[in-house]
Amino acid sequence: MKTPDLSLYDTVPKLFWYNVENYGDDITTWQKEKGVWKSITWNDYGQRVLDVANALLDAGIQKGDKVSILSQTRFEWVVVDLAIMSIGAVTAPIYHSNTEEQVHYIADHSESQFIFVEDQEQLDKILSIWGSLPNIKHVIVFDKYLPSNLPNVMHLCDFIDKGIKYGKNNSSQFLDRMKAGKEEDLISFIYTSGTTGHPKAGMISSYNVISVIKHLQSLFDISRDDMSIAYLPLAHIAERDLGHFVKLYSGYATVFAESLEDMPANLRQSGPTVMFGTPRVFEKFYARISTGIKDATWVQKKIYNWAVNVGKKYVEKKDKNQSISLFLKMKHALAHFLIFQKIHDIFGGNIRFMISGAAPISPKIIHYFHWIGLDIYEVYGMTETTGIISSNRIGNVKIGSVGQIYPDTEVRIADDGEICCRGPQNIAGYYHNDEATAELLVKDEEGIEWLHTGDVGHIDEDGYLFITDRKKDLIITAGGKNVAPQNIENLLKTSPYVSQSMVYGDKKPYLSALVTLDEDEIAKFARDRKILYQDLADLTTKSEVIDLIHHEISRLNRELPSYETIKKFHILEEDFDQDKDELTPTMKVRRKVVTKRYYDVLEKLYVTNN
Repeated sequence: MKTPDLSLYDTVPKLFWYNVENYGDDITTWQKEKGVWKSITWNDYGQRVLDVANALLDAGIQKGDKVSILSQTRFEWVVVDLAIMSIGAVTAPIYHSNTEEQVHYIADHSESQFIFVEDQEQLDKILSIWGSLPNIKHVIVFDKYLPSNLPNVMHLCDFIDKGIKYGKNNSSQFLDRMKAGKEEDLISFIYTSGTTGHPKAGMISSYNVISVIKHLQSLFDISRDDMSIAYLPLAHIAERDLGHFVKLYSGYATVFAESLEDMPANLRQSGPTVMFGTPRVFEKFYARISTGIKDATWVQKKIYNWAVNVGKKYVEKKDKNQSISLFLKMKHALAHFLIFQKIHDIFGGNIRFMISGAAPISPKIIHYFHWIGLDIYEVYGMTETTGIISSNRIGNVKIGSVGQIYPDTEVRIADDGEICCRGPQNIAGYYHNDEATAELLVKDEEGIEWLHTGDVGHIDEDGYLFITDRKKDLIITAGGKNVAPQNIENLLKTSPYVSQSMVYGDKKPYLSALVTLDEDEIAKFARDRKILYQDLADLTTKSEVIDLIHHEISRLNRELPSYETIKKFHILEEDFDQDKDELTPTMKVRRKVVTKRYYDVLEKLYVTNN
C-alpha cells in the first residue's frame, strides 16, 4: 500500500491534503442523512474543509488563535478541526456533555475566539455564559436554532457561504497558510478528563500525532480497505487518534454513528472492519449477550456453552502454536456457524479486530471475545502521550497486559513502581500551567526528561507492560495489603446488572463497594420476577435485587484473593452522574467526589452491627 512520504507531508493538514490530491474520488466517510447512509469522497471532504477555513480567514483568525468545538462526534466536527489546523490556528475541543461551568472554564482558559456548537442545547449553554467570555467573538451552529437572528451567531451553512466568497478573491491564502505549517506547531489542546480538579490542557503538535499514527498501520495491518466507526467523544485523544487522525495516514473510511445510543444499530447497519471502544462499551455488549443467554431455552444454553468451550480449546491451542486436530477444526466451524456468527453479526459481521483503551478492561471480557473470534487488543496511553505508550497487536498479545512498548518509545519503572516514558508522542506540557508541567515532565540524574504517568506497573520478561493501578488510587488495608481497586471494579462490572462500582477500604479491615445498577438489565430482572416498583431508586431497596447483587458479588469474589474480596456493599439509588462531577467524560469515577458525597454510607459499612 502506498503511504505518504512523512518528510514532505509532515503535518496533520498536509497529510489530509495528500489524500485529497491522490485519492479524491475514493469514499472516505459515511454518515446518515434523513435516515439514509450517504457517502463522502476525499474531494467532498477537502472542499468542505477549504470553505470553512476560508470563512475563518475571512473572520480574521490568525496563526496560533484558539477555536473551540462543542459537539458530539459527527462529520462537521472533523471538518472544522482540519479547517482550524490548516490555517495554523489551534483547536480547543470541549466535551458535549460538559456542564455550563465546565464549558466556561475551557473556553476561558483556552482563550478561544470562536466556538462551533452542535445544536440548540449547546448554543443555550454558550448564551448563558457568553457575558463572561469576552474573547468569544462568534458562535457557529451546526444545526437549526431559535431565534435565528441572534447577534454574532450564525448557522454553519451561512458561514460556509462567506468562506466560498472569500476564497474566490483570496485563492492562495489558504494554501500559503497550510504549506507554512511545521511539524512542531501546536495544532490542538486536549483537555484531560480531570479525575481531580480542573482539567489541564495538553498541548498537541503535528509531530506528536504523526509519531503515533505512522506505526498503527504496520502493527494492526490497517489498509485503505478497512472501515472504522466513530462514536466516542472527539474531544478525547483516543477517538481523535483512531476515528480521525489515523485515516489521514492509512486512508481507511469512517462511519459516523448517529449518536452513542444509536451506535449498536449503526454498527450492525454499516459493518466496519475496525472498532475502538472504551471498556464500558465492551462491558455493555458482554452484558447483553450474557442476559440473552439467560433467557434462552435449556437446549440453546447447552449449545452455547458447548460452542464457547470449543472456542476456548481452539484458541488456546492456536495461541500456543500447537497443532489443531481435524476433529477440533470441524467442531470449531460448527460452533462458529451455530453461535459465533450470530454474535459477530451484532458487530456488523465484518470486524477484523477491536481496540480497547482509555481505561483498564477486565481480562475476562477480552478472553471471552477472543474465544468467539472477536479479538480485542488492549492499548495503553494517556492524553499526555498523544494516546499511546504500549499496545497489544496482531501476533503479539498477552491478555491482562497492555502490550509491548510502542515503537520509538522507552519506558522505565521508577523505584516506587511508577511508569515513566519518553518518546516523540510526549506533549511539550500543559497550556498556562507550569506547575503541572513540571510534575509531569521530570529530568533524571542524567538530565534526560521522562514523562511521569501516575500509573503503577511492571514489565515482564517478554517485554509486556502490566498496569497495577493509578498511583494515587492504591488502597492499603488495615492488614497492610496493597490493593488495586480498578481491577476489582472492572471485575464487578462484568456482571450484567452492575453499571458502575467504586471500591473503598483504605486503612480499613476489609474492602467494601458502592454499586450502581444497569437500569435496562435490572428492569428486565424485575419484570421477569413480577416485582412491583415505582422507579430505579425504589428498585434498589427490594430484597430480591439486594439478594441478586449479593449473589453476583459472591460469585465474582471467587476470582479474587481473600484480601481483595468485597465483604459489604451498598446499592446507590441512581447511577454516577457526570453532571454531578462523579464521572469524567470518559466514564472514570472521580473517587474523591464520590467518597465525599457518600462518606456516611461508606462508613456505615464498617459498623459492626450493620
